[in-house]
Amino acid sequence: MTEGNSENTAENANRIKKIDLVMWTLNSAKTLPQTLKSIDKVIPKEYVNQKIVVDGHSTDGTQNIAKQFGWTVIDAVNVGIPYQANQALDNVKTEFFASFEHDIILDVHWFHAVLKYLESDPSVAVAQGVRLTTNPVFKKIEEVCIERNIPYRSIDNNLYRTEVIKKLGGFDSRFLISCDWDLQERVQKAGYKWISDKAVVSDHVRGSIRNITKHYYKLSRLDDPHNPPILPVLLRFLYSPIRGLDISIKKRCPQVALVYPYWRFIHLKAALTSTPKYRKYTHTTEQATLPAN
Repeated sequence: MTEGNSENTAENANRIKKIDLVMWTLNSAKTLPQTLKSIDKVIPKEYVNQKIVVDGHSTDGTQNIAKQFGWTVIDAVNVGIPYQANQALDNVKTEFFASFEHDIILDVHWFHAVLKYLESDPSVAVAQGVRLTTNPVFKKIEEVCIERNIPYRSIDNNLYRTEVIKKLGGFDSRFLISCDWDLQERVQKAGYKWISDKAVVSDHVRGSIRNITKHYYKLSRLDDPHNPPILPVLLRFLYSPIRGLDISIKKRCPQVALVYPYWRFIHLKAALTSTPKYRKYTHTTEQATLPAN
């Protein structure tokens, strides 16, 4: 190697910004291997500092799988996304850090696509892509949601400016299923940007329609400040046959005409069978996609 090449190599190495990768898990063995493989494939090794999993005391092979892929596993002090996310954040040492959930298959362009936003603009605190479910029917519904001008947020394929997130207090544990909503609001109110690049589309591994709606019903009954009031949920259900038919025509997917009203019925059922203290006064902004997790 010539002296000039050595200097170029050293210069390139100095330009590389190491980042910590974090993830929260709980009995995630079914999807975790393909998620970790995609992370290894998409993020160049030279950019990776720590790889941290905060695990909620899984009883399957989650911890062993993570260790096999070179991740450091930490037992969660408290189980729940915001709790585990904060515990992971406490261990972050780099200027930028990335967070992933256990069922995301990253877009092959994800890393450099989101990194450019933070490197080029110091006012950007968070950059991410979007994700679409692997269930073919729900995918059509989500595609239409993403195509609409609805604010998008998640914390399953994100790159953050660490100092800003720590300064804002991290992930609020009151928001058990919508800490992404809350964090985005606090980031923007503090004058920073949250970029959601809708051209960067990752896969969200999901199973059958029944399993998806069952999982959502369970989550949406949790007490969370972003649970919508009953009336908007009822109105969306009543309008859902028309909306479902419209989506089915646009996306050439007849099944949506039945699945979309059923999904809205699950929303309504969850609202009617739970009495969270927050539901009566929270805002009614529609979610861009199916809930995370």
